[in-house]
Amino acid sequence: MASGPNTAMKPTSVDGVKEYLNTAGIDFSHIESIDGGSANYLFRVFSKDNVTSIYKHAEPFVASSNGAIPFSVDRMDFEATVLRALPATMPKDVGVQMPTVARYDEIAKVLIMSDAGKTTLKAAYSGPDINVFDIGHQLGHWLATLHASTQETYIGEGGNPTARSIYRWVYLHLRQAALQYGLDPEYCDYIDKTYGASLRQDDACVCHGDFWPGNVMLNDANVLTVIDWEMCRRGRGELDVAQFAAEAYLLDRFRGGKGLLDAFLQAYRRTWVKTHGDIAVDQQWVKRMAVHMGAHLAFWPASVKWAERDETKAVIELGHELMRRGDGEDLDWLRENLLGALLKRDD
Repeated sequence: MASGPNTAMKPTSVDGVKEYLNTAGIDFSHIESIDGGSANYLFRVFSKDNVTSIYKHAEPFVASSNGAIPFSVDRMDFEATVLRALPATMPKDVGVQMPTVARYDEIAKVLIMSDAGKTTLKAAYSGPDINVFDIGHQLGHWLATLHASTQETYIGEGGNPTARSIYRWVYLHLRQAALQYGLDPEYCDYIDKTYGASLRQDDACVCHGDFWPGNVMLNDANVLTVIDWEMCRRGRGELDVAQFAAEAYLLDRFRGGKGLLDAFLQAYRRTWVKTHGDIAVDQQWVKRMAVHMGAHLAFWPASVKWAERDETKAVIELGHELMRRGDGEDLDWLRENLLGALLKRDD
C-alpha cells in the first residue's frame, strides 16, 4: 500500500486533490468533482493524455452530512482489499468487471482506480438503446459466481463489522415506514429481531453489500462494472440477490417494465444450480431472500420517491406481504408472485 503524502489541505475538494496529487508526484491535467455519492468524496482525474481515473477519499463521517454522521474510514481498507483480491478468485468468463486499483493510500484513505463510465444502470434503464434483459442475465450470472467462488475468501478482520452494522439500517427503520403508511409496526419489530439481528453472524460468502442498479456502471461500449465495494462483507449471498431484486422490481414497475427482475433472477438460479443444486430446496435461503426483498420494498420507497402516495403505499404493502410469505415459507405464493424466475422448477 502506498503511504500518504503530507498535505496542508484535506483531499475533499478539487484544490485539495490537486495538492494531494502534486505532493504524491502523480501527473494530471485537470480534475472534476463527481456528484451522486453521499458517503465519500469522489473526483474524476484526467491524465495529460486524457485517460481518466476515479479518485475516492473517505473521512470518518458521511461526506454529505458535513461531519454529522460518523462512518468508520476502515470501509476504504475493505474496498481496496476486495478490489485487489476478488478478480483472482473469479472465473475469467463472467463478463462483468470490477474497478482496477491503481493506488491505495492507507494513511490518507485515498483510493485511485479505473474509470467505469458515467452512466449507472438505474439511469440507463429507461433509455431506448439498452438491452435490459441481457444486462439482467449478465449480472445474475456474475453475482452467483461471486457468491459461489468466495465461500472461503478472507477479506479482513471481522468480515467488515462496520458494513454488517450499517446493513441493519433497513430493519431498524421498518417501524417508522409502517407507521407512516398505517401498517403494523409490531410485525416490523419481529422482523428486525428475527432477521436483522442475525446479520452480524452471517458468514457464508463475500457479499457486495450494496448491490443495486445505482452501483452498476455502463461505459460507452456497454461494458458493465460493479462499483462501490466499501460495504462488502462476509454474509449471506441471498441478501445481495434480494436488494438487487427489490430495486429491479421498482425499475420494472415504474420505469418501463423491461424485465430486469426476471432476467436477473433466472440467470442467478441457472448459475447457482450448476454447483449448489435447486435454490427452492434450501428453504432457509428462500426465506432470507424473500424477507429481505420485502423489507427493502417496505422501507426504501417511503424514503426515496418512486411514485405518488397511493402507489407508494401499494409497494410498501407488497413488501409486508412478501416478508410474511417468506417468513412463513410459502413457496407456492412466492413462486406465483415476484419470485417465479428464481423458484421455477424447470427451464
